[in-house]
Amino acid sequence: MLKQVSIAVLAGAMLASAPVAAQVDLGVGADIDLGVDVRVGEPYTYRGYDSGRWYAYEEPRRAGRYYDNYGGYDCYKAFQYTWHDGHRARYDAYWCYDEGGRKYEVEKTRAVVRVK
Repeated sequence: MLKQVSIAVLAGAMLASAPVAAQVDLGVGADIDLGVDVRVGEPYTYRGYDSGRWYAYEEPRRAGRYYDNYGGYDCYKAFQYTWHDGHRARYDAYWCYDEGGRKYEVEKTRAVVRVK
């Protein structure tokens, strides 16, 4: 019984680590081949949105309006599905334009939510 529990715990620990393709020697004359292929970091689609791409909640308006709170022009909120600490996640952040019209993510506005 203890041997089976130890094997299950060890197998679970191996599955939790990324990427895994290993053979485990249990030291009792038995080997377990864990041919697990964890694909952390690969692109995925969630609710119709492709990961790795920012999506604005509303189309950004280029009106030349300056936002003191964010230190930029024509700021808007956007989200992205991605990977964070080995888990699927959603980022929400504010984006603005600088004086030259280049987009940038406003520092310290990113929120991270784990996606199941």
